Amino acid sequence: MGIFGRDGSVTDLKDMAAGKEEPEDPSGKNCKELYGPYPRAIPVPHQNKDGDTPPAEMIEEAKNMFDLQKFPDYRDKGTPDEWVPRDGRLVRLTGRHPFNVEPPLSELNKHKFITPSSLHYVRNHGACPQLKWEEHTITVGGPLAKKPYEMGMDELAAMEPRELPVTLVCAGNRRKEQNMIRQTIGFNWGPSGVSTNVWKGATVRDLLLKAGVSEKNMSGKHVEFIGVEDLPNKVGPGPFPDEQWGKLVKYGTSVPLARAMNPAYDIIIAYEANGEVLQPDHGYPVRLIIPGYIGGRMIKWLKEINVIEHETKNHYHYHDNRILPPHITAEESLKGEWWYKPEYIFNELNINSAVSKPDHNETLSIAKNIGKDYEIEGYAYTGGGRKISRVEVTVDGGIHWELAEIERKEQPTDYGMHWCWIWWGFKLPVADLVGCKEIWCRAWDESNNPQPTNPTWNLMGMGNNQVFRVKVHMDKTAAGEHVFRFEHPTQPGQQTGGWMTTLSGKPESAGFGKLLELQGDAEPEPVKPAAEPKDGKKIFTLAEIAKHNTEEDVWIVVNDKVYDCTEYLELHPGGVDSIIINAGEDATEDFVAIHSMKATKMLEKYYIGDVEGSAAPKKVEDVEILDARGRKLALNPKKKIPFRLQSKTVLSRDSFLLDFALQTPEHILGLPTGKHMFLSATIDGEMVMRRYTPISSNFDVGCVKFVIKAYRPIPRFPNGGKMSQHLDALKVGETIDMRGPVGEFDYSSNGNFLLDGEECFASRFNMIAGGTGITPAMQVAAEILRHPGDNTQVSLIFAARVEEDLLMRSTLDEWAAEFPGKFKVDYVLSDEWPSNWKYSTGFVSKDLFAKKLYEPGEDVYTLMCGPPIMLDKGCTPNLIALGHKKSKLFAF
Repeated sequence: MGIFGRDGSVTDLKDMAAGKEEPEDPSGKNCKELYGPYPRAIPVPHQNKDGDTPPAEMIEEAKNMFDLQKFPDYRDKGTPDEWVPRDGRLVRLTGRHPFNVEPPLSELNKHKFITPSSLHYVRNHGACPQLKWEEHTITVGGPLAKKPYEMGMDELAAMEPRELPVTLVCAGNRRKEQNMIRQTIGFNWGPSGVSTNVWKGATVRDLLLKAGVSEKNMSGKHVEFIGVEDLPNKVGPGPFPDEQWGKLVKYGTSVPLARAMNPAYDIIIAYEANGEVLQPDHGYPVRLIIPGYIGGRMIKWLKEINVIEHETKNHYHYHDNRILPPHITAEESLKGEWWYKPEYIFNELNINSAVSKPDHNETLSIAKNIGKDYEIEGYAYTGGGRKISRVEVTVDGGIHWELAEIERKEQPTDYGMHWCWIWWGFKLPVADLVGCKEIWCRAWDESNNPQPTNPTWNLMGMGNNQVFRVKVHMDKTAAGEHVFRFEHPTQPGQQTGGWMTTLSGKPESAGFGKLLELQGDAEPEPVKPAAEPKDGKKIFTLAEIAKHNTEEDVWIVVNDKVYDCTEYLELHPGGVDSIIINAGEDATEDFVAIHSMKATKMLEKYYIGDVEGSAAPKKVEDVEILDARGRKLALNPKKKIPFRLQSKTVLSRDSFLLDFALQTPEHILGLPTGKHMFLSATIDGEMVMRRYTPISSNFDVGCVKFVIKAYRPIPRFPNGGKMSQHLDALKVGETIDMRGPVGEFDYSSNGNFLLDGEECFASRFNMIAGGTGITPAMQVAAEILRHPGDNTQVSLIFAARVEEDLLMRSTLDEWAAEFPGKFKVDYVLSDEWPSNWKYSTGFVSKDLFAKKLYEPGEDVYTLMCGPPIMLDKGCTPNLIALGHKKSKLFAF
């Protein structure tokens, strides 16, 4: 047996369980005899995007994973995990770091019952800790442990071992199907967040008895397990005054003491998997194994075991692994203590199954196989120690279900428990696939629990277990051969494909109402196909495409396909400018960075052809742009330009002012008042682009300034705001790409402005801003106030949660004092306010608008910017109720 050191070296561990035989199964055989030989656990790193691997002979000769340490997977280079050799076949679900992966479904099907440790799924919340066997210790204590103690790994390994196969399942297995219904707050697990190893360790029962824990009066008491990691707090101090959460928290959980002390439940702390020490990503040197539970409760890199009077108050025990009712959205989850209601915790696995063969996009020749059988295969699992009693397959939508053959490898425990998946097969005559639209599978367990036919959505996307459906298509290959092609519901991570990714693949409902009604995804009315070019060609050169670059004739390229967007300009929610800046060019990067699958689907209506050869975007020449007065303009609507950060000023706990230098001290930005610009950056390997409005203007020569609020991770947005956090981390001297101007509002002077290209006039502007929505309001107000001859009046309502969130308030107060006849402001705080607060409290409302805003009129316009829920629920309906015409309302 080898033990990994921090530096990746391997040393021999001599007789750590001297004199102890491998534990026997009730059959009289040990695990290796029953389930071995175990598959090889040497990872095969990928050296580059092309999938090149280390020399085959080095992989073959490797004795352990660290023999390949000098060949890190290319995605791990430059991350804290570069020291861990990893298999490049694993599908990455959250980019390069942290490491969250699942094996390809075909690999699970290849190995079936026992998964190679190097291909076992991984769920990491942060960097993989570098621990040493000889240094790591575990404490067993807590107020109910009469004889608390600390033990090292050698002492643990010398205890009576318990060895058994256990299937581990991520609570989010198959989550991507839920994300295709409505976005959850979790990332895209496919159907391979499940694996099985033979685990060896000491039972928690033995550890607790050694600590003097009593088996009497166990009701309500818990055993708490805590790992070594320091992880970010997602939600603040938490609901427990006696144990408030700090900025960093440990990953932990607890189980009832009665369960931990019951030998039937086989809870162990494991130091081996498949006959070898644990791999780093799986918790080396020791982890918790709770058979029949979700993987999220099985603490890796275990450090503490505490016996306590109550359920743990650990942060991650509550703010993870919950199945909330389907009507609970991210916003609703924060009202009413949903995260702390015990009835919604997800501990024991629910029943599930999936088809592993045929694989996604696998094809089967019809002519060559019409008289043969085809073996459909897959897995099934359940929780609580229950046995899978049957698996059924249907090819006619559930009218007839037929039994599959189950391969039972696992031997039940002495207590009759079953802790592993089963693999099943079903021989289907290929002729029966003719006319078949879908293959379904479902499992039953010995409590007669079957999988449901239809999905029920939940906020975390956990426990997704509706019948697994594979669509069957009859296709014709390029060689003219007729084949059956099989399509799975989704593909894991950012991989594309799957019938649920299409609009027609969505269910009618998933527990929270009809999808099309709630999400506005109703099939659009048929639109005439875009007119074909007069010469009838469907292939266009880049030079031809470049000619279509005006508002009257707009073509763009996305992923080598050409779209005529002329008819769509007026319908585009982002305004005309957002399309025009890409007219006649390759817009792939910009489009993918800010558009959803729904938008991609809508684009199909305007498809007119493909690009000849490569659609690599042509280089935009560095042309000096001048305004009518001959001043140099910094922005170029056709090109991203990097601007250097020259200073940063912290404004509050999560807000800051960024000052970027333009190309020269003589340049002005070139952003019309009321318009905005795109900031873009590659973040974790993904192009991210967001709209921002600066607080500076063309009067600020040589610089552009932004007020930014950093959106940190919270339960409803576990990744937080990607761009805002990127900007927060930007250091003086570093750059960010900018492009513009874009936008539908353009203020000129004396109340005159353009709205969607139409000339308009206002003698008075009402402005309503929420949070960082203050920036476009300030931009327009500043332009009005800096000109004494501009008599346009402004009434501003600025809403925030707390006083500290009222960004740039000192400037607004100065304006109100200096220009009392032109500018007035009222502040609204919703969460808390000082005792001497003289402004409004609560939320924006009809009464507030009636008191503070100008009355409706032909020359009164209302400008708004803030969170969509505030604008859609609080602003627009109340303004219309007061008599403001919808045509006089504009949201930036």
